[in-house]
Amino acid sequence: MNAQDADDSGNHAGYVPVVTGAVGYVHNVNAGVTTLEPQINPVLLVPFGSHLLLESRTEFTGFFQRENQTTGPFTGKVFKSVDYAQLDWLANSHLIATVGKYSLPFGIYSERLEPIWIKNIQDAPIDVNIGLRTSGAGDGFMLRGVATEQPGYTVQYSAYFSARSNINQLQAARTAGGDASIYLTHPRLELGGSYQRFLQDRQINNASAYVSWQPPSIPLDLKAQYDYTRTGNGYWLETAYNFDKLQIPSLLRRFQTVGRMQQFFALNGGGNGVPAINTQRFDFGLNYYIHDDFRVISSYGRSFSAQQDANIWNVGFTYRFVMPLWPERKK
Repeated sequence: MNAQDADDSGNHAGYVPVVTGAVGYVHNVNAGVTTLEPQINPVLLVPFGSHLLLESRTEFTGFFQRENQTTGPFTGKVFKSVDYAQLDWLANSHLIATVGKYSLPFGIYSERLEPIWIKNIQDAPIDVNIGLRTSGAGDGFMLRGVATEQPGYTVQYSAYFSARSNINQLQAARTAGGDASIYLTHPRLELGGSYQRFLQDRQINNASAYVSWQPPSIPLDLKAQYDYTRTGNGYWLETAYNFDKLQIPSLLRRFQTVGRMQQFFALNGGGNGVPAINTQRFDFGLNYYIHDDFRVISSYGRSFSAQQDANIWNVGFTYRFVMPLWPERKK
């Protein structure tokens, strides 16, 4: 109560710019071909008072392979990309207006789970590119917010329009679409869907449906998504279980097990970022949280297709950081 009553207006961080994000490393072996992938993903947050926020995320990803895939020295380069650079205006509790380059709100994976410090399995789902042409981002405007919030449920929405752009680091396709979901408070269950109209070259419709569930009684996280486009459709289902509630030694409670199954069915020859043939894959992951912001990651997957069956191994680490650009203000 004393902390709530205290006048802390002169003893807080205020609207301080922050650099956050993560660094990580993934050692990948896919069908016998080894790839080394160091990464750093800084996120810049610059608030202007209580209603405006400038935010941007940049990726620096190294991609190194042996010269002859399985023999010779490792060679490669570091790729840089701007995932988004946007200005958000908090109009009220129901509306946030965004302009600039923003992540397309299509499905649950790309916008919420894609960063290396969040995703439980480092390889993205097979059908992840559906709805994300050409860069996974839009250039234009987006409206989003909470349509209604009740004790038992919350409804959220987003709507956007993107212009076509070939400008370096601002690549985007001409698209329009939206996303909506309902979150049921007591079962902690979210049900949602996305629709997009691709408006350049061959105009096509893309659609997605997803579910996210964290049961209140057990430390389980279940997510699933189905995607459809002209060149194919597919689904993935992922579960993660944390050991932190088990009656076992504290060191073992830091483990997390992950499983994912997925299938993709090619249509009209595939293409546009998805496989040209039917593909299915199973993954199992085991992660260990040394600290809340530092974890060791590992996974094994098996991919099946008419073209090739392959084993996929990943091992590495991720570290999440948060750094205010100046210290808190004190009187």
